[in-house]
Amino acid sequence: MFIVYPEYFDSKLTRREGRRVPLNLAVPNPMIDELASVARKLGWQVSVEKEVAYPRCWWNKKGRLIVEKYGMKKGKAIFTMARSLKRLRESQ
Repeated sequence: MFIVYPEYFDSKLTRREGRRVPLNLAVPNPMIDELASVARKLGWQVSVEKEVAYPRCWWNKKGRLIVEKYGMKKGKAIFTMARSLKRLRESQ
């Protein structure tokens, strides 16, 4: 099990501020519901916790996902989610 915050994918944040993906995979203002739908489309079991803040941005409660592991490390899972989220945003 691992935790994913929307800030990991936010193009408006720097790496120091918490972004974990490269800018070419990041999107502006990712929403927790988008991330949950992306994770579910990937076949992952997720729980959404709204009103929870990323520790570096304690004042901004965007929520978080709790993802069950499926034989994938957290870093690889975040990149996989970022690619899918980018495709989702481009198709809209």
